[in-house]
Amino acid sequence: MTGEKQITLAKVLLSFSLVLILLGIAFHLESQTVVNPITNTHVIGKTENSDINITTTEKPITETGQEQETTTPENPNTGNNTNNQTQNPSIETPQPPSQPTQPSTPSIEEVNDNLRKNIENAYGITVRYGVETNGYTVAGLSTIRLTDSNRINQLLNELNNNLARYPSGFFNEPKQAGYTLTIYLIKQYSQANVTGITDSTTKDILISLATDYSFTESLHHEIYHYIEKYMYAKGANYTTWNTLNPIGFNYGEANNSYSYVSTGNINASFVNNYAQTDQYEDRASTFEYMMDDTEAGCLQTGTPIWKKAKYISEQVDAVFQTVSPNILEYWERYVYN
Repeated sequence: MTGEKQITLAKVLLSFSLVLILLGIAFHLESQTVVNPITNTHVIGKTENSDINITTTEKPITETGQEQETTTPENPNTGNNTNNQTQNPSIETPQPPSQPTQPSTPSIEEVNDNLRKNIENAYGITVRYGVETNGYTVAGLSTIRLTDSNRINQLLNELNNNLARYPSGFFNEPKQAGYTLTIYLIKQYSQANVTGITDSTTKDILISLATDYSFTESLHHEIYHYIEKYMYAKGANYTTWNTLNPIGFNYGEANNSYSYVSTGNINASFVNNYAQTDQYEDRASTFEYMMDDTEAGCLQTGTPIWKKAKYISEQVDAVFQTVSPNILEYWERYVYN
């Protein structure tokens, strides 16, 4: 073989060797590349080697499928990772910040239940409505429950606002003496003209209110029955009450001429005919007027009904420790004005 041929063959063998070397390097690198199925990132080399740079090519995906922000770690040897990135790194488009998750809007039923609980906690009473009153009967009357959640919400707000007219701790006094109070909000009774009933056959007193009628009037009327039950137990008395009635009058014999509602006479002895049923209904009906937003003419100072209102106020003052003679309570606005 001539010298020229030997040189040519040597060049061919050298070129072939270089090709083999390059193929080997490429094969080695490819065998060391894995894909993390959780983060969807390419890992060059072995993950346990902290000296290997990890370059993220797209936002990692968490196991829940939500994107999270990541950064490319610095090279622990150089403190600068930019010199060790691949020649053609992907360019990511900045993403707008994620919006905070808005809390879900509570249902009207949840709103009502929370409002009811607030009332119960504030005043120490129990409130029932809707299906909770199913099957309730009292005084031989059946009841129809409330089904309209919006109406229930309106009534609960009215109840809360009206109970706030009483002094702080007022309802806890009877409760501490064992006279608990539960209020049933119903639609109506089986007898159409009944607006409310107070069942005080035991010390666990239950007031039911037919909310198809004037709610606030019925509420304060029945509340007075409740507090008077407690007041009698604490020594209250109305021994001179009948002296405020017309001479010869007997309860149970309604007379229109004695009724303020019927006559408009501010000097009438009773606010309405129902007040002539008995002395208990007389006081509860008078108290109902005392709690009204507007002063009735029959509560003007010196009238027979004003005298009854003053008598009631004095008895409440004498019994309830949360009521002070030096403070003008809501029901006394028309008495001491």
